[in-house]
Amino acid sequence: MPKRKTGKKKKSRRGSKGKILVGACLVALFFGAYGIWQYFNQLPPTIGGETNNPPVIGSAANFVLKDINGTPFALNQSSGKVIAVHFMAVGCSGQYNTINDNQLKQLKTVCNTHCSNSSVSVVTVVVSTCSNNDLSLIRTKYGITWTLGNDYADEKLDIIEAYDSYSIEDGTILLIDKAFNVDEVYTEAITSTTLSTRISQLLGA
Repeated sequence: MPKRKTGKKKKSRRGSKGKILVGACLVALFFGAYGIWQYFNQLPPTIGGETNNPPVIGSAANFVLKDINGTPFALNQSSGKVIAVHFMAVGCSGQYNTINDNQLKQLKTVCNTHCSNSSVSVVTVVVSTCSNNDLSLIRTKYGITWTLGNDYADEKLDIIEAYDSYSIEDGTILLIDKAFNVDEVYTEAITSTTLSTRISQLLGA
């Protein structure tokens, strides 16, 4: 009798250990999956779509964008100027791709040269689905003096959709001439010298 009772206790202990191990594995799996979800959820969203169509050069689409202070900016108010429109994806907690580090630095240099004479206007259109995107920190870090606003602030992407035919991507910079036509579309990292040269040509046109 004592042996049989001892056997039952051992079997019960083994069953308990198995349940604990399974439970621990499930908890680890849950937190692992949550960590992966959280990581990818904070990455910058995708801008534009994959297309082999060449950029359409022509009349620019007007839009109204509220900057991070709530002040509305209408693109057509800058008609008669050369306008640089920068598209930038920002994730949760302010993550962004390295191309935008370059583009913002180059735009800052260009704006220091041209924006003061009121003949050039710059606007950065952000795409961010997160409320904690830290746009104010980005503005401070790069010394942004131009309009910076989130296209998704109204839970729409109407600006992105309006310019999708230009094959825009994250980091794209469009130059719009004084006649309000899209003149150049830069989808790769650009230098301030290249931008400034083209802007000067458009100003003199």
